Amino acid sequence: MDRYLFKEILSPFLLGVLILTFLMLFYQLAQLTEWVMDKGVSLSIVADLFLKLLPSFFLLTIPMAAAFAVITAFSRLTFDNELTALSTLGVGFFRILQPVFAFSLIAALSTLWMGNLSHQGENDSMKSIAIRLLKERVGIGLDAGRFTEMLPGLVIYAESIPSPGQMQHVFIYDGRQPQYPRVISAQNGFFINSKEGEPFSVGILLENGILHSDHGQGDNLMAFGSYALNVQSQFNGKKGLTAAPDQGTALKKYTLAIAAILFSVIGAPLGIISGKAGRLGSIAFGILLILLYYALMVAGDALALKNQISYGISMWLPNLVLTPIALLLLFRYSHFNRQG
Repeated sequence: MDRYLFKEILSPFLLGVLILTFLMLFYQLAQLTEWVMDKGVSLSIVADLFLKLLPSFFLLTIPMAAAFAVITAFSRLTFDNELTALSTLGVGFFRILQPVFAFSLIAALSTLWMGNLSHQGENDSMKSIAIRLLKERVGIGLDAGRFTEMLPGLVIYAESIPSPGQMQHVFIYDGRQPQYPRVISAQNGFFINSKEGEPFSVGILLENGILHSDHGQGDNLMAFGSYALNVQSQFNGKKGLTAAPDQGTALKKYTLAIAAILFSVIGAPLGIISGKAGRLGSIAFGILLILLYYALMVAGDALALKNQISYGISMWLPNLVLTPIALLLLFRYSHFNRQG
């Protein structure tokens, strides 16, 4: 019986992970494809970035797929009267749940594993990809005819971009030093980066333009034939393209691992409830459960931003709400074998 129930859960779980991961990656895939086709980024960089992103998506899709899998399995077992047959034979509800508990632990451990992989990929590996990406196509984020804030305080506008890294009719506002803002206009601009073996940096070589600056002694106007503007210095812990590691990343994997267990436990009673409605009912209940968890996450983030609760409590808020729901449902269906 245990093996049979486990297989009933495993099949929709694997399918759910596949479908949910694909849906979450669809937008990123479209964007990465645009980088290859329109921006000229090499396929090797895009493939490397894609692989580094996968664990962070599995971190989310494994708990969600666990919910759908258990709900779907128990919905089918209820619809086909197999649970009724087991209860007639005297098999108790908690005995039926043993494979569910085992599955939920596997899902939780898998979620923790994906969380560890995701956390490891945030630092050196993602940094190296970013350096390769910028060195190959430093102007990837720019679109012709639009103002783009490449860095806080640095806004760039190019009327046209004939090729990646090349701009025409350029306007730049450099407010990275608020007390000394600069406004630059130039006929042409070219992104440049450091040579191999040198500390990584990105700059813009401007040609035939005018520089407006204010150094506290009134406006200064300077015409130039060539001017090099530093955009980004090398990576370091406080500045540059990398940010300090998100303190919530380590906590997030634990909250989602617990969520995988709660989803599985709640999924069994929800599957019994939705059994009479068939497959569509199980899908609807699965979606409602995921939406409830997401709504609680959003509510927790909002309360944390208003300093009404701590960030740690906001991360655990969905689990704190779902835990009593899971216990109530378990108590409600603990007498399932008596109800037939």
